[in-house]
Amino acid sequence: MLQNTKLPGSPAVNRAARHGPAPEPQAEARRRLSASPTPGTPRRSASLGASSLRAPRKHSWLKEIRKLQKSTDLLLRKAPFSRVAAEAFLVHLFEDAYLLSLHVGQVTLFPKDVQLARRTRGIQEGLG
Repeated sequence: MLQNTKLPGSPAVNRAARHGPAPEPQAEARRRLSASPTPGTPRRSASLGASSLRAPRKHSWLKEIRKLQKSTDLLLRKAPFSRVAAEAFLVHLFEDAYLLSLHVGQVTLFPKDVQLARRTRGIQEGLG
């Protein structure tokens, strides 16, 4: 008689607390799947597929592109962008100046090499 009772510390109660209720028999599960919906709920028609649900989202990226193309505000902040541009300018300038110093036969970079590199670049390349 004591075997059928479920005490709070018994393994049957602990399993239900950890894993939820015991699984249903297969016949009960099949009956639930084959049951028709309640009379008040409309069924989806075949014409309403996944494509009609995605339609509003499809052109959102195009709207964002059009909005950004019309605006004049900057997408990147000025200070970080100018630092990157200045670093790229200086790296390229020192590369040219070092090549000029190697051409003369020097290993050391002198200010006259940097000046010559700026002169050979011209106005378009950052002489100013």
